[in-house]
Amino acid sequence: MRSLALIASTLLISSSLMAEDLDQLLDGFDEEPTSTSKELDDLEDGFNDSQNDTSDIEITTQNEPKWYNISGYTSLLSAYNYNQKTQSVVFPTDKSMDFSGLSRVKAKAGLTLEMKHGENWKSKIDIMGWYDASWAIKGKENYTDDVLETYEYFYDVKDAYIQGSLTDSLDIKIGRQIVIWGKSDSIRITDVINPLDNTQPGMVDIEDLRLSEVMSKLDYYFGDFDLSLIAIHEPRLQREAAFGSDYRPSDVFGAPIPYSKFPDRVEEDVSLKNTQFASSLDGHFSGWDISFYASRVYSDRFSIKKIDNKTYRKYYMINMGGVASNVALGSFLLKAESAFINNINYRSTDHKNRLDSLVGFDYMGISDSVISLEFSDRHIFDFEKEMLSMNIQQGAQQGIFPDFVREDTLQVALRGSYSFNNDNATITYLATLIGGNDENGEFNGKNYDGGFQRLWITYKYNDSINLESGVIDYIAGDSDTIPFYNSIKDNDRVYAQIEYKF
Repeated sequence: MRSLALIASTLLISSSLMAEDLDQLLDGFDEEPTSTSKELDDLEDGFNDSQNDTSDIEITTQNEPKWYNISGYTSLLSAYNYNQKTQSVVFPTDKSMDFSGLSRVKAKAGLTLEMKHGENWKSKIDIMGWYDASWAIKGKENYTDDVLETYEYFYDVKDAYIQGSLTDSLDIKIGRQIVIWGKSDSIRITDVINPLDNTQPGMVDIEDLRLSEVMSKLDYYFGDFDLSLIAIHEPRLQREAAFGSDYRPSDVFGAPIPYSKFPDRVEEDVSLKNTQFASSLDGHFSGWDISFYASRVYSDRFSIKKIDNKTYRKYYMINMGGVASNVALGSFLLKAESAFINNINYRSTDHKNRLDSLVGFDYMGISDSVISLEFSDRHIFDFEKEMLSMNIQQGAQQGIFPDFVREDTLQVALRGSYSFNNDNATITYLATLIGGNDENGEFNGKNYDGGFQRLWITYKYNDSINLESGVIDYIAGDSDTIPFYNSIKDNDRVYAQIEYKF
């Protein structure tokens, strides 16, 4: 329509100018008859032709924006584990599995449909799925059903929502969606709304790990603030690494646990009782912003529950209140977050409260580079020694699954990126390390639990094709008190990916 108005205005101006020229020409004819009637007719014919030519207008009308847009991608990811042992350590009667060598030949595809419904409403459907052929290549009969169900294929509806304006200051969004809280790029503190895909820890950044949930979200805008009220109808839990896999080996807690003894988890139904609630208040100002959060959502820690004389892993809700802020200061972006979490259901003791805090910064003073450093502390109030010192054997004697947590769990994340080749290529390094104090609350320099470091490069070959390759190194801790990273220390691998967008 803008093009149509521009053409009409141009024709109107041209008509006025030509009319003035015609008047001058007629005045001159009265004084000195130098023009013939034929020449005047030719001039008038040309003027009329200009007014009646609508071919450009018709072409512009045909090029109005469509009410829908379809896009998508396909990709192929391969990975090779160069450090894994040939056979996994298992309970004597269980099947050992080989996770060395080729570990991914994953074909992935996604399709997105975006639609406009009038001026104030729009909707989006985003679906994806992948299939990993490496298991068929290596022989599916050599792996458990749990491993194959987790890693051979997966499909998901990432987005399926409708969004619009009820009034000038009130918006609504209903359906499957992702809500991002907090300021950190590498450590979750207040970002508790959506569960994560934890099937391959360290391989993917947080921004690509969130799993969408069905929720209703209201946003009210006033001044510099945005007030959000959220009801989460779908009690979706995190995706876990399969028990017995290279990311959760059966000896992760010490001596190998039989596959049959690792408890299944309770999958919650959609109901009013399982509905989660959240709210946020975001303020955006010149050079800084601040956000306040409150939520009642499912925890990412499981508890043990007996149902019909069978042991299950069950997830309960927690209450969280938090605050986060960014401040721009020259070449620095300073960030801070804090969250008080109430009613965490620890397994070896009563419910506890925890305070999670983070400080960090992004530095952008070097051309084409960004350096980020973040540091966090998770402090458990009324800590009891058994929450850290109890191992799996001691817990089994008491019918308790150990917690494996410290009074203060410290985490540091360092990220650096450099872009070159006109921003078509970016090389990124990320390292994260975890540790804390011992059961006596002392920091003696020997309570380092492990972490990982990853180096990768992305290259935009053209508008449709993106390339990526990298390497990840899992770092073991200096003790078996917190066993997770020690159990996956041999999962180091190289990987490569090609993606085509349309």
